[in-house]
Order: sequence, then C-alpha cells, then structure tokens
Amino acid sequence: MIDFEEQFNFTNKLKHPTNEKIIVYRHLVEEQAEYFGVLLTEANIAYEFQVDEAHEKKPRYFGIARIHEKKVDRLNFIALGRNRPKFIDSAPIRWIIIFISVFILALAIFGVIVSK
Repeated sequence: MIDFEEQFNFTNKLKHPTNEKIIVYRHLVEEQAEYFGVLLTEANIAYEFQVDEAHEKKPRYFGIARIHEKKVDRLNFIALGRNRPKFIDSAPIRWIIIFISVFILALAIFGVIVSK
C-alpha cells in the first residue's frame, strides 16, 4: 500500500521502502537521468541505479546514501532544470510584466505613505 505522504509527493525524491539510510530519486526523462548520473559521478557520490522496465514510462531510480542528501538535492535540481524552458519565454513580455508589477507595488507603497 502506498504511504499517505507519498500520495501527495510532487517531487522526484522518495523514501526507500526498506532502508531508511537511503533516499531514492526518480527521473522519468532519460536525458535528465543520464545527466543526473554524470553529476553524481563527477561529485564522487556512490549510487545504485535501476530502471523499472515494467512501468510504462520506464522511470529511472537512483538510490543514494542519506548522508549526501543536501548535496544530491542541489545536483537533482540542476539536472531537473537543465533544458527547461523559461516560464515566460519572450523577453519583452517578461520585462513588461516586471515593470507593471513594480509600478503597482510603488503605487501601493505611495498610497500607504499618503494616507498617513
């Protein structure tokens, strides 16, 4: 049975089902998994690797000692963020949204100052 915590886990980081000294990272995209493996190897962090062939998406699992968790979290974020598109791809639109936000914030601060 799936743990209640795992049902609402939106990350790719899981608890190992039998060994609490190991943390498991799941990657569904093959390129991300390969890059994550390269980053782990470059950082000299030992890991176990497994591909779930029975699953339709063929997730790749990395088992890593919990003592490396903070360092591996950073490497995991780097692997996940590689080749990810920007939230707002167009630079002019992105800057327009930033300027509008700053303008609204300035109006709010000005309104607080004037009302006192």
